[in-house]
Amino acid sequence: MRELQLAPTIRTPRPDEVPQHKDILENIKRRQTANIVQGYTLKPNTSHGEPFAFFCEINIDNVNLWHLFQVFLLQFPDEVYFIYGHKDDETPNCSPYKDKFEILNTLFPYEIELTQDGLLKFGIAFQTDDYFEEFFVVPAKYVQYWGVNPESFKKIMQAFSLDQIDDLNFIDEYPLVTEPLQRHNANTTPTDNLLKYFDNTFCSKT
Repeated sequence: MRELQLAPTIRTPRPDEVPQHKDILENIKRRQTANIVQGYTLKPNTSHGEPFAFFCEINIDNVNLWHLFQVFLLQFPDEVYFIYGHKDDETPNCSPYKDKFEILNTLFPYEIELTQDGLLKFGIAFQTDDYFEEFFVVPAKYVQYWGVNPESFKKIMQAFSLDQIDDLNFIDEYPLVTEPLQRHNANTTPTDNLLKYFDNTFCSKT
């Protein structure tokens, strides 16, 4: 299988860009044979501490990430909360529950920033006492998903020609370099400016 198409801001470092430690250099070498391709892993929820049925991680070509997000959003409940934050934030911000299409309309102009800026993480979620569903895009631009309906999930995976691959690898298992999005696209909104916009739009107190 061909290698996954990454966001333009994310790449494996050259050996001369990292400290010359044996473990780091070996990890860079291991990256060359890693199974970083399109596909997903799926693990059932065996702890039952949270009301979800399974957890999965999804590698998808970066050019298709926004489409995947929209497809998942459509099958979420009508109101969800938006999750967002900087790569280095331990705890991301969560908006109040809002109409999912209102959230989508707010995010739509920032498709490039959300899918290509390796300093941003974002997602949507819905939770009650007996239901939890979350779609979350990590800074390395693959997806973590907590789901309740395996059949619906697998139909979406089939629509995107994504197969379950138990030995799948993810780019952030190895050393990586995250470059500013503006270096690749000067017409995008800087990370901090977009986060402030999200603060004002989703979490400002009235």
